[in-house]
Amino acid sequence: MSSRNVDPGAEQEVDLGKWWGAIVARWWLPVLGLVAGAFIGYLISLGGKEVWKASADVYLGASYSALGGVLLQGPQANPSTANTIARAQSSIETAAARAGMRASQLRGHVSTQAISTGAGSTLVRTTGNPLVKITVQASTRRRAAAAANALAHVVVDRLAPYADQKIGTLKQRIADDQTQLEAIRRASSAGDTVTKVVLAVQIGNVLDDQLQARQLLIQAREIERPKVLTRAAAVKATARSKRNSVVVGAFLGFVIGLIAALLWEPLLRARR
Repeated sequence: MSSRNVDPGAEQEVDLGKWWGAIVARWWLPVLGLVAGAFIGYLISLGGKEVWKASADVYLGASYSALGGVLLQGPQANPSTANTIARAQSSIETAAARAGMRASQLRGHVSTQAISTGAGSTLVRTTGNPLVKITVQASTRRRAAAAANALAHVVVDRLAPYADQKIGTLKQRIADDQTQLEAIRRASSAGDTVTKVVLAVQIGNVLDDQLQARQLLIQAREIERPKVLTRAAAVKATARSKRNSVVVGAFLGFVIGLIAALLWEPLLRARR
């Protein structure tokens, strides 16, 4: 009968009162834990190194045949080419020098990622993956941005020779056509009617060739040649701050202090 008359609410009130009494009696333990935790959190925030991350987007280009209609499966069609070039020792040394840092500080902190179209995109890609993001992590904003931009230019320079030679050839072709046009026009000014008709046909052929060369030149410059699409701008990669570290440390210290205050008397009794 006595067990049925026990009030669970009363027992709970007694337990809560007992815990509260233990906390009040040893209030200095939660306070000490809060102060110690805040101090430890502050020290941890001072020991953390700032890390800056910068990314540059590179268009690898696409190589076409001399007539501009056939896609050539060169190194530009493989996105791993950019990764190979960016991680090469010579590239690391070049980028580190431009960023004012040692190669050992940059090595291991370079990554590349192919930028692909979305799964639901209707875009038909004729190349493997011409867009690559080059990312660098460094200790300062300037170093991260400078190294990422330097590596982007290194990748472009390594992949550009074919397009550059094609651009040079097309420029020479356009100049030769212009020289031929001027020579034909001079000859037609002094010829008879039949000669002028023949030379007019030749002028038309040369103009067609020059127009085609100009179109191929635009294609080589804007599509075939690699380029840096977006330059790198550094952002802080670490989310740790002094304020957050102090708040988290103080909270954890306070909780530990509360637990210590609650367990103080039972531990003393057990020790006795």
